[in-house]
Amino acid sequence: MKSVAVIDIGSNTIKLAVYRVDVGKKKFKEVYKESVYARLLNCVDESGYLTEEGFLKARIALESFKEKISFFQPDETIAFATFVIRAIKNRQEFLERMKDLFDIEILSGEAEAYYSTLGALADVKYKTFLTFDIGGGSLELCRIKNRHIERCKSYLLGTLEFKDCLSQETGKYDIKCIREKVKRGVAPDKSLFGESSRLVGIGGSIRAIKKITGKRKVKKKLLKDAVKEIKKLSPAELAFKYKISIERTKTVLTASVVALQIMDIFNCKELVISKYGIREGIIYERVIKGEKRNRPVKSEVTDKQGVKLA
Repeated sequence: MKSVAVIDIGSNTIKLAVYRVDVGKKKFKEVYKESVYARLLNCVDESGYLTEEGFLKARIALESFKEKISFFQPDETIAFATFVIRAIKNRQEFLERMKDLFDIEILSGEAEAYYSTLGALADVKYKTFLTFDIGGGSLELCRIKNRHIERCKSYLLGTLEFKDCLSQETGKYDIKCIREKVKRGVAPDKSLFGESSRLVGIGGSIRAIKKITGKRKVKKKLLKDAVKEIKKLSPAELAFKYKISIERTKTVLTASVVALQIMDIFNCKELVISKYGIREGIIYERVIKGEKRNRPVKSEVTDKQGVKLA
């Protein structure tokens, strides 16, 4: 048995999770989890630099996690960052300013998609399906065939990327605006991924849908009903009724609408919500299998302009 701490620095949240890993039996169990809604993507200035406010938010969260980790005394600590740190121009400064706390690896868009889907594969048993992982800054879409990751693509369609769909007058999101933005970004790639009856959703905002619907397998009609329910309730009402954190209520609507539009594009009949994601994928690959690969094989990941991500 090994104890492993994983720190996930995302565009919306910074997370700490501690796992007990049985390498021999290829099993793991999460024993502790904590999230800080730092929303670092909102701390990136117009020139593409993380502001001092963003550095401070990240520093406070990581210092707190450092203290918590000392209590668990894990055998290994893995710290990684995804879209927001990958995208900022002062990412090297970020690594330097945090290195006294953790040795942070910045995952490429390709690796992010790969590990998220690997986590989902550890949870679901289907052979062929599509996955999508929506975070604060990006969305990763992958096709799985015979339980192999066939191809992936990353889009700048995270839950925090729909500010232009937010009405300044009402403070509510325009559903048609979100759907159209996803359609423009993803629909041109329908031939790349092909149709699939099943879509597997990954990420905290997607897992919140399970609390609202009461189901892990969600048909399209039920998802449409969930969108209506989310839209009519205030964040406080949504948090109280469905036991969702108040911060998560700010992203669950956009995630639900994005899921609905992806289902329409690829003719998916059912959304299956994965309990695992990128952190569990990394645990499986790097701890259980003992592998660390810089560029996952058999996957093609590009940004929305079609430029290969390093």
